[in-house]
Amino acid sequence: MEKESLFPKMNSQAVFYTLGSLALTIFALIYFDGIFKPIVMAFLVWFVINQLKITLGKIAIKGKSMPPVVNNILAIVIILLVFYLVAELLIKNIEGIVASMPQYLSNFDDSYSELSALVNNPKYVEYLQKWIKGLNLAGMATSLINSLSGTMATFAVILVYVIFFLMEETSRKLKLEKLFPNKEKSYQKFTKNLSSISKSIQTYIWQMTLISFLTGAVSYVILIVMHVEYAFLWSFLIFMLNFIPYIGPLISSLLPAIFAVLITGDPLKFVYVFAALEGVQIILGNFVQPKLMGKGSNLGPVTVLIALALWGMIWGIVGMILAVPVMSVIVIICSQIPSTRYLAIILSEKGEIAAIEE
Repeated sequence: MEKESLFPKMNSQAVFYTLGSLALTIFALIYFDGIFKPIVMAFLVWFVINQLKITLGKIAIKGKSMPPVVNNILAIVIILLVFYLVAELLIKNIEGIVASMPQYLSNFDDSYSELSALVNNPKYVEYLQKWIKGLNLAGMATSLINSLSGTMATFAVILVYVIFFLMEETSRKLKLEKLFPNKEKSYQKFTKNLSSISKSIQTYIWQMTLISFLTGAVSYVILIVMHVEYAFLWSFLIFMLNFIPYIGPLISSLLPAIFAVLITGDPLKFVYVFAALEGVQIILGNFVQPKLMGKGSNLGPVTVLIALALWGMIWGIVGMILAVPVMSVIVIICSQIPSTRYLAIILSEKGEIAAIEE
């Protein structure tokens, strides 16, 4: 007896509707990004607050745990305080760069003669000089400050969503139970899948936060030792961009290396700073991270690259940061639907997916 194929039999009409639904979804995510993006970011903030609340709930004072309401308030205050302090430090660092930019560009002009001595063909140096002069670096920095100010305004909208998510917590379980009246097995299956998704997101967030924080902290020390100014700004960028697989670590090493040339006028400073930061990325990402945290997301490298390209096109940097957790959730959901299990296998790292919950 032949084994039943994992691939579902689909007629041309089903294929048309599937592709049409996918195209419509992508269009909606791009066109209504001002609505969907804050909601998704609010969900992640709510998720972090919820995990922090669980951690605070484990703290006992004189043998008694703090009330859930107190844990909620403490978690929100901690998150808001962290966001405020980070935003203040970033704005001060960028304002300092803008004020010092004329001096930095003067230092960079002094490095052209040294570059000419290092490079056999002086035409390449002339091309580089024209390209640098064509860049409005001060304008870029000012735009970045304005972008941060806009981000703070967006954060206010996100905060409103988070508050409503927290208000819904008491009624969420009741609503789920009413969705499955007299269907205990369906309810249990649904809650198990939700638990798997929650655990997957939780594991990814905490793993990546830990390794990104270690990478940023070590990079901060290296930048201080190598006398690269505004080390906090660069280490924060290293921390954030580390959430973007493959591409992020490379970009986060390039930016402070280029800045090191601006502040010193020494072209070799680029090599030293880039090599040191990239060495940290390689050691922590390829040796320390697997030993500390074991297996990460169950996604193949090609799946990750495609997800980065797709979500980067849809939501830019935010989309690239969200690409891996979103794809991990999609794999879990597809693995629990018989007609889409083949997609979960294709998207997974080694074809190993969870069995369907009965």
